[in-house]
Amino acid sequence: MSKPLNAETQSFLDTDLSLQINDRKNEILLQILNLLEVLKANEDDKMARISGELSELLEDEKNLKKITKTKCLDELLNVILKLNDDKMVKIYAKDYLKEKFPILAKSDFLK
Repeated sequence: MSKPLNAETQSFLDTDLSLQINDRKNEILLQILNLLEVLKANEDDKMARISGELSELLEDEKNLKKITKTKCLDELLNVILKLNDDKMVKIYAKDYLKEKFPILAKSDFLK
């Protein structure tokens, strides 16, 4: 029979897990892929949520055009690295991205 977690341990786990989830929402690659997914969906009721960091990046319309003109994930990563001052970008397995962004997967963007 297992013992229940003490309150301190449970609090730590809850905080750590919620930070991981929030960190993923703030990752620039996932935000840009979400933006592209919404744009390709052509649905008026869908909106992409973007962070302040991405808003700053997209203030220049040229940057948005560079992002939207990319044809594949590798090309997008190169653009993101150049626009984001070569900051580190977390990379995910293509299977995860295909599951998370099905419209991009269907268009062979995530090949």
